Amino acid sequence: MRSEKLQDAVGEVKDLYIQDACVTVTKKKNALMKWTALAACLCLAAGGILWLTRSGGTPANPLPKITVPAYVSGGGSFEGLLYYSADELKNGNPWREDANLKTLPVFKNGCYDLSGTGQSAGQNEEEMSRKLTAAAEALGLKIEKTERETGKDNDRVIGLRAVTDGGALTVQADGTLGVVFPAGIALPEEYHFTFTDTSDKEAEAVLKYLAETYAPLLGFTCPETVTWGEYSFDGEFSRSYYVYDAAPDLSERILNYFFRSAQFGPDDEGNLIVIWLRDGLAKAEKLGDYPLITAAEARKKLLNGQYQTTVPEAMPGEEHIAKTEIVYRSGPNEETLLPYYRFWVELQDMDGQKMTQENGLKTFGAYYVPAVRDEYIDDFAVYDGRFN
Repeated sequence: MRSEKLQDAVGEVKDLYIQDACVTVTKKKNALMKWTALAACLCLAAGGILWLTRSGGTPANPLPKITVPAYVSGGGSFEGLLYYSADELKNGNPWREDANLKTLPVFKNGCYDLSGTGQSAGQNEEEMSRKLTAAAEALGLKIEKTERETGKDNDRVIGLRAVTDGGALTVQADGTLGVVFPAGIALPEEYHFTFTDTSDKEAEAVLKYLAETYAPLLGFTCPETVTWGEYSFDGEFSRSYYVYDAAPDLSERILNYFFRSAQFGPDDEGNLIVIWLRDGLAKAEKLGDYPLITAAEARKKLLNGQYQTTVPEAMPGEEHIAKTEIVYRSGPNEETLLPYYRFWVELQDMDGQKMTQENGLKTFGAYYVPAVRDEYIDDFAVYDGRFN
């Protein structure tokens, strides 16, 4: 995180996907690691729909059909990553194709922004206040003052900010909790905590230390560390540090990876300055466990043009597919939280320009195919050849 970004984080104490995470979601230069994107608006399962059969085998509660809206880009950019090789496309996603998952949950997003303004939605003021209090207690901090953040028309509270005796806490209606230590928290000397020159081994050691130190705040039963990074156009590598709760069940582990995770950020001196803790399913309503298509079936759909993307170019061909994974998209524009196959594709050219930089960096764009079987999708807005 650069100094000016740290000033923004300390000054406003707001989340940035993520999401991205994601994760939420990510754009060309800062895909999947932007602080804002990483604070994308996500939601928790509020119960399942069971498949019960009556006499004759008719399901008592059929799964409702899903409408998949267009995937819209933001800020005039597209979702892409820069790497020297496709082998570097590693982000710790627990999904694996050989697990042969048959179903995954789909949720109604309680943080969906009906107004289209991009403002946080979901939790009310009382719920956010409880989260602030619990975080302060977990960190051993005393809240001295609490301030409200209201919507553009001052009609509702969309966030709370608390000043404490050891830092600032913020919580957004989407369930994102931020902890900022303006002076930074020094780590023991044996840990090397930076964005640019920390090795994978050093990063793993740092994350294990932070996960243990802040266990009361995280509340994870089985913390799993994830560290990855990406390159800027000038070839500078920037690392991200995450921890999520790894569950024995793969479906739950996938949900935790995309919706319930913590991100830690260093300052220029290697001190801990910020923690972002996401509870992306805190206001979601589970619609059910939906049958999935296979990765091979999704690839066929991709090649047939049945996909969504923010890349302003059509998918260049099967030989350019670099990676396949199952993901959940999230944020205030996603009315339904459902699994997608995301294909990272090495882009060849755009507007007549080669997408491989002079320094050898290649551009990988994201293309999405819904992972839910066709009979459960009512409508799907496919890519129409324009930059959304």
